[in-house]
Amino acid sequence: MRVLLISTNKIRVPRPALPIGMAYISAALKHAGHQVDVLDLLWESRELKAVREKLTTGTYDVVGIAVRNLDNLTFIDPVFFGPMTEKIVQCVRKYTSATVVLGGSGFSVEPLSFFEYAQPDYGIAGEGEAGIVQLLDHLESGGRLESISGLCYLDDNGKFCQNQSSQAFDLGALEPDRSVYDPRYFEEGVSAASDLTRDHQPAIETLQTKRGCKLFCSYCIIRKTEGKGDRFKDPAEVVGEIQRAMAENPAVREFEIVDATFNYPMEYAAEVCEEMIRAKLDVPWYCQLTPNAVTPEFVKLLHAAGCIRVDLGTDALTDEALADLMKGFDMARVLEIDRLFTASPIEHTHCIFLGGPGETPEALRESIRFTERYLNPAQIYANLGIRILSGTKLQRQAVKAGILREGQGTFVPAFYVEPAILADRDTLDFVRNAYLSHKNWYLWWGLGGQNLTDRSAETVQAVADMHQEYEYVMQGKPRLERAPKPVTAQPLKLTIGTK
Repeated sequence: MRVLLISTNKIRVPRPALPIGMAYISAALKHAGHQVDVLDLLWESRELKAVREKLTTGTYDVVGIAVRNLDNLTFIDPVFFGPMTEKIVQCVRKYTSATVVLGGSGFSVEPLSFFEYAQPDYGIAGEGEAGIVQLLDHLESGGRLESISGLCYLDDNGKFCQNQSSQAFDLGALEPDRSVYDPRYFEEGVSAASDLTRDHQPAIETLQTKRGCKLFCSYCIIRKTEGKGDRFKDPAEVVGEIQRAMAENPAVREFEIVDATFNYPMEYAAEVCEEMIRAKLDVPWYCQLTPNAVTPEFVKLLHAAGCIRVDLGTDALTDEALADLMKGFDMARVLEIDRLFTASPIEHTHCIFLGGPGETPEALRESIRFTERYLNPAQIYANLGIRILSGTKLQRQAVKAGILREGQGTFVPAFYVEPAILADRDTLDFVRNAYLSHKNWYLWWGLGGQNLTDRSAETVQAVADMHQEYEYVMQGKPRLERAPKPVTAQPLKLTIGTK
């Protein structure tokens, strides 16, 4: 079958992210014998015009729409991507008779709401490599929808069904189809223009070493989109993929491991580093780490393997906030890890949320004073507030705090910022001035001359407008009910090869 894959991601900050999810889906489809075209909307200023032109210059049996994010996840400058996706579905309907399939992590976090809003033919929640191949087999040959991994669809009674994701995809069976990457991702000027932390940003490749997560952060949905357990690539496969990717694209000078937490468990991360050293892999790279699993020996191993930068999922800078976010470490640990990396050649960044559950204005001020006095990161990336997603502890806290209504969905952006902090202009001014006074501190990507009080008020109104637009679009669309029982998909091992 001929398939068009559309990447809808429009986020360019801190730099454009390679559509690795779409690349994995393309690889799975090609290995199953299907023909794949792609359209990456990151580079299109008029998205619907680009979609129309693509659809009218080719004939497709299936159009897969990859949704990386529901929104840009930032309270300071919220952008909701649901409306664009819904319009793309309408455009596909208008110009083709192709089957429309939604997928990606953005779809997977709110599949029912996204399905009833955008009205595709099908969706795939969770990992899509096995499910998309099974779905195309079904479209060609028939069979039971109930057996397709992660499939979302309407049953004969019009009720929403979501099959369980089999989570049997063998991560070592496929490498992402890097031919889908637009060459502009690797132009140095593109990255340098959007990454304010570096004057010069070489072209970057990305890869995953594992999927799944065993951490329990109060706001996170990785366990929903990738699974609760870890599945690993063999360390030799990781190194081989890096070597091939670098050889195939001479423009690339660095790579990033895009696991949510590379070092959890630390034993596996150490094996990957040791394999890099054995293979004499001479390529700079960086990754995301949790402070839960860092030792002096591991820091030395990272450096020996070529790691030049780590982004630490610190999240908060008080013991109370860390405990509330269920991080599993305290400020003594944060200070210890900060000093370890300060003493090493590896650049380190703290990524944090401001104004999370239970954080008082005074606690927020004190956390900033502590940072100035004791921490020495290369950068701090901060966000005011935390995006609320369904099924999380944070959602329940938001209801209790009156930020969300009981039963309110989180498909449309919703953010947890302690009301006491939003109401305290002096504290918001303190935060703004602190971040503007440090060249390596980034509160999102700059406030200019605007104060946080006015910006927050604009966000509150912008989010209200998004909800109003959502309700308007939903007028006349059926609100879906779930089918009585969840359906379990049959496990499927996806192996390399064609039909």
